[in-house]
Amino acid sequence: MDLNKIYEELKILKENAYTPYSNFNVSCIIYLKNGKQIKGVNVENAAYNPGICAERAALPQMITQGYNKDDVDVVALYTDSEGFGSPCGTCRQTLIELLYPEQKMLIFNKHEFIGEYTVGYFLPNGFTNNNLTNK
Repeated sequence: MDLNKIYEELKILKENAYTPYSNFNVSCIIYLKNGKQIKGVNVENAAYNPGICAERAALPQMITQGYNKDDVDVVALYTDSEGFGSPCGTCRQTLIELLYPEQKMLIFNKHEFIGEYTVGYFLPNGFTNNNLTNK
């Protein structure tokens, strides 16, 4: 994958974020194996708690459109951060629920590509459906 192209797509998409309170834009693109892209941006709310992160905007669209973790090639995440901007705790839980722990994620900040990580890296020993069994 062309990291420069992904970075440019994320920077353009982040302009769609609704962030009147924090002015901290985040964008996420899920690249599917069939070439389709599913996009999300963060959307704030004056009550804060009902706000939605970019990852949690994109992932439900993926499910709604009939795709699942087997269809995902890579997840790219951009934050308006100067340094390393990672998924929040709620997003980490959502990522581990809807994607494989080995799923590749590309992380970008406002200046550059930061690195390639896995979903499992962000939430080691995450709470999954295996924790819900009565065994």
